[in-house]
Amino acid sequence: MEDHTPDTVREEEEEEKSPWPDLLPELLDLVSLRLSAPDFCSFRRVCTSWRSITNPVLRPLPASADFFRRGTPILATVHDDFCSFFDPIHNAALRVGIPELAGSRLRAAGAGDWLLLTRGREGVFFFNVSERVTVPLPDLDAFSMDVVGFSGPPDTPGCTVIAATHSMGEIYTLKRGEAAWTFHEFEHKRSYAANCAPVMLGDRCYMLRSKGHAVGFGYKEWDDVGDDGYYYHDMYADRPEPLRKWRRGQIDQCFLAEDGGELLAVFLGFGETRVSVFGLDVRARTWRKVDRLENKMMFISQGSCMVVDAVVRGTGNKIYLPKSRAGHGMFYSFATNKFHTFLDDFPRKRSEFIKEVKPNCAWIQVPAGAPNIKPFKW
Repeated sequence: MEDHTPDTVREEEEEEKSPWPDLLPELLDLVSLRLSAPDFCSFRRVCTSWRSITNPVLRPLPASADFFRRGTPILATVHDDFCSFFDPIHNAALRVGIPELAGSRLRAAGAGDWLLLTRGREGVFFFNVSERVTVPLPDLDAFSMDVVGFSGPPDTPGCTVIAATHSMGEIYTLKRGEAAWTFHEFEHKRSYAANCAPVMLGDRCYMLRSKGHAVGFGYKEWDDVGDDGYYYHDMYADRPEPLRKWRRGQIDQCFLAEDGGELLAVFLGFGETRVSVFGLDVRARTWRKVDRLENKMMFISQGSCMVVDAVVRGTGNKIYLPKSRAGHGMFYSFATNKFHTFLDDFPRKRSEFIKEVKPNCAWIQVPAGAPNIKPFKW
């Protein structure tokens, strides 16, 4: 059938149809800035012209921008003269000068956006990121703080800080209101602690050893003293059975997190596919293999680890690393058993993560409706 539509009408219809690929780059830029990292990945796959849009990592945010109220975990890194914050879910970063943290080293993070830092040989202090509150603690030799954690918000009664040496032979505790650290000498059987933050549940502290073993002890009542004068842990779990087949030295990094009262341990090895996750039943002292996180996200770093619900489509069932590639956050996907960024077309089995862990970073998460925190004395 012949088309009898007048040429003028056809031309008007074609003019009204503005092809999506021909949208102005300025409009595409504005749209991309409002997308999460997974949605931006889908956005770039629409067509060639959209693929040319580059979502900037360091965005020009105004000073009043509520960067920390997104609700998703943020990687905090303390540099010599500034701090950087990176949100891998929204692929947004912020670089801020915080004079209060100049010359400090980040040791641990937790209870929302509280940081525990040291400065110089003996200075120790808490810092709240969103409220910019600094809380000095009694001095402690920095060489005694290889592994550090704290039980809850520092402004609440009962908050306890635990610091240990790598040998786990020396453990120091400090409770809210105390003016000095308390020293405890542990029997450690020549097994060194893994370089990750401990997990504190209730009145108990759990740590991973570098060979994959897990130990636990109560930190409120120190009654378990042997005839030799040493303190002993009262919970010990041998490393998971599959890890016993790994050759000596194959475990490169260990991380420990808590999920609904269960401990989750992540083991990264030198082999291309050496990523293993296990859940620990602390009562039975047995491990179970974890093959998926369902709709949860796990964030690991030396300073803190956490497991949270995925609130953005496409972000669950992944382990997020304290590392980026080409400005985009890296993660391990349980679905593919490979490492990705949200913009990767070529996922990798090898993480490029081994021996490249940032030592001065930790994950934080500002709780929704967090109350204003006023300066206080420890």
